[in-house]
Amino acid sequence: MLQAYAVENLTPGMTVGRDVISFDGEMLLRKGQVLTNESICSLLERPVFSVYIEESTEVVKIPGKEHLLDDDYVSCYERAHENVKRLMLGISQDGRMDIGLLDVIVADINHDLASDGAKAISQIHNMEREGAYLFHHSLHVGILAALMGRWLEWEQNKREELIIAGLLHDVGKLGIDRELLDKKEPLTAEEFAHIRRHTEYGVAMLMKAGEKREGVLSGAGQHHERCDGTGYPLALGKEDISDFGKIVAFLDIYDAMASDRAFVSRFSPFDAFAAMMDDTMVGKLDPEFSVLFMRQTCRALVGAWVELSNGERGRIVYIPESRIKALPMIHTVHDEFIDLEARTDLKLKAILTAAELGA
Repeated sequence: MLQAYAVENLTPGMTVGRDVISFDGEMLLRKGQVLTNESICSLLERPVFSVYIEESTEVVKIPGKEHLLDDDYVSCYERAHENVKRLMLGISQDGRMDIGLLDVIVADINHDLASDGAKAISQIHNMEREGAYLFHHSLHVGILAALMGRWLEWEQNKREELIIAGLLHDVGKLGIDRELLDKKEPLTAEEFAHIRRHTEYGVAMLMKAGEKREGVLSGAGQHHERCDGTGYPLALGKEDISDFGKIVAFLDIYDAMASDRAFVSRFSPFDAFAAMMDDTMVGKLDPEFSVLFMRQTCRALVGAWVELSNGERGRIVYIPESRIKALPMIHTVHDEFIDLEARTDLKLKAILTAAELGA
């Protein structure tokens, strides 16, 4: 059984299942070769993103919660979540940016929460979100921003500015009553207009707290702008939206669709990709950034536990890379392989949380 692994998740001792050839035709690894630390390090220095590994086809067993959530990761996440909450409340209530606390959060994201792309994506889907949605969402967008900055190969200062833009993009929502944000009934025109002003409130809060970095301010102010001019608050066109605004826009969309919220249940990542690709094709999102994000996130989802529309559970073992909207192959707990590209009667319902798998 072949399974695709992101290069950063390869370990010594794995057996290569398919030749790995560079873009210019150089043979990097041969089928059957056993990976070593040296061969993995050489791949990390090249534009190679995934390798097919030969795995046994033993029956998949549902693991306990310990196999889905890394205790150290959860501990770091919980600490960062509390720090994000303190940071954002300080900005909104006291007009003060705690730089020391912000540095701690960014360090936790860089060194732990986003150090492994596959783990970060799976943990975002598996994490139980207790408390206010806003603070979890802000931390998730910060983590995704760290991954995106790395995938873009931006230099460190620019990557860290993107992380901060992700963390603080929604701080303006603290200027809106939570009952209104969580309202399940249809919003009135006045309520909707008030919520849409969170981008303006956020920029004002950040500037009052002393934030001057253009990327952070544009991430907060432009993450609901769209490249075709249909966004808000200024209906900017593509050429007038910063790279930070364009990137935070689809990171915000992805995490929102991956989350259970007061008024809507979470989408599967592949439904989210389909919606994001539609927005990309009609010119709302910038393909330079959105396509890269979707491709890299797809690779990171290999190995995730899922539930299908018929109630079957299993693990993603392969995702075709030929197109963004490609659907995965699932290895079920009954040792059946289901290709969702061919099984049009089935859908991937959701990535399962650890709590759901332990139930």
